Amino acid sequence: MSRIYRYVPWTIVQDPAAYPEYRADCVTGEDADCGEMIRSGGPDWVEEWMRRHTQATGHRDYRRTVTDYALLEPPDELRGRLVMGEAGSLRAGPALPARGLGRDEEG
Repeated sequence: MSRIYRYVPWTIVQDPAAYPEYRADCVTGEDADCGEMIRSGGPDWVEEWMRRHTQATGHRDYRRTVTDYALLEPPDELRGRLVMGEAGSLRAGPALPARGLGRDEEG
C-alpha cells in the first residue's frame, strides 16, 4: 500500500556547517557609489567598519546584507524515508508527490 502526502510541513533551518556572511557596501556618492566594502563572519565587525568609514570619509549611506545557507528538514515522521529526488528513483514510493504542492489540490 502506498500513500500520497499532499502537504508536508518541512522546516527551514540555518545550515550549521556554514557560517553566515555579513557585508556592508558604502553607497554614498552622487555619480557613483564609493565602492568600499567589508565582509565578515559577524555583524560587529561590519558595524565597526561602517563607523570608522563614516568618521574617515563622512559617508553615511550603506547597503547591508546577510547571506547564509539553509537546509530543509523533513518532519520527524518522514525522517529516514525516501523522499522524491533522493537515490535517483521514484519506484521506492516517494514521500512527496511528483507535482502539486497545494493542500487543496485534487488529483
